[in-house]
Amino acid sequence: MKLKLFTKNECPNCPPAKTLAEEIESEEQLEVEYFNVDEAEGLGEAQFYNILATPSLVLCDKQDNEVKSWRGEVPEKQAIYDNLE
Repeated sequence: MKLKLFTKNECPNCPPAKTLAEEIESEEQLEVEYFNVDEAEGLGEAQFYNILATPSLVLCDKQDNEVKSWRGEVPEKQAIYDNLE
């Protein structure tokens, strides 16, 4: 499984989401992909997952299918881990 984090440059709530993603990545529990919706690649990926707010986190299976998402919020780390298969 992997976690996709969508952020925006001027988003005041994005730094805590980045910190959470970096912490999860450092624990080697999940692969984390970072997307900035201010950039073309990030915006394209955000459109694919219908991301309309930042920060958003999308937990995906190995085929990049959405398993669970948190849109416009920063979840507790355990809430993410609770959704791992």
